[in-house]
Amino acid sequence: MREIHVAPYVEAIQAGVGSIMVSQSSWNGVEMHAHDYLIDDVLKGELGFEGFVVSDWEAIDQIPGDYRSDVRTAINAGLDMIMVPYEYVTFIETLRDAVESGDVPMERIDDAVSRILRAKFQLGLFENPYTDRALTGLIGSAEHREIARQAVRESLVLLKNENALLPLPKDLNRIHVAGRNGDDLGSQCGGWTITWQGQNGDITTGTTILEAIENTVSEQTSVTFSRDGVGAEGADVGILSLIHISEPTRPLYISYA
Repeated sequence: MREIHVAPYVEAIQAGVGSIMVSQSSWNGVEMHAHDYLIDDVLKGELGFEGFVVSDWEAIDQIPGDYRSDVRTAINAGLDMIMVPYEYVTFIETLRDAVESGDVPMERIDDAVSRILRAKFQLGLFENPYTDRALTGLIGSAEHREIARQAVRESLVLLKNENALLPLPKDLNRIHVAGRNGDDLGSQCGGWTITWQGQNGDITTGTTILEAIENTVSEQTSVTFSRDGVGAEGADVGILSLIHISEPTRPLYISYA
């Protein structure tokens, strides 16, 4: 755990990261949102993290026990900010009652508030609480899209390139693209694009996988497409687009027919 999982946190903290979100997972049977040793002792104590720790989306609900127990356990474990998208009034009332009853020490609240306020001061949010509206027009600009393309190029991972299959020759006789997401821009974008969970269709400006292939091959290469894989017979290469709309990874599986 220390060699693999803790090491990146050391570098991130040294680089001045201001907030860390707890993973919605568990370690040795203990939910991370309840793991006071890793959050409070290791992250804040041993590693000296001075920023604030935020929960994942509705993640404290995964802690065993009733809701009051979930709130008490998460806050006492070292969480400073809780993502409560819907029942936030209930959360506020529950936490207030836990503090007043002594289940959550006021020192713990003071620490959480101090960490959040420190981050806001460092970001200058008290002097400039709003974004610069003059920059709104740059969203989605050609410059921004080029940065996005560069980020994709540098983050793609080639799992296996057997027999030097890639890059594909541009003068093949026929390439068959299969999969319902091969010609769906929204699916390619995935979640956190335009909307939280993502959606299908032409949600923004861009090029689908099918369009990109059609625009890249030579005139002698025909490109065919089917949502269910039908019609791949006889193609030199088959490209299967397997994309889950809420996943951050968007793999393509390419093989010779």
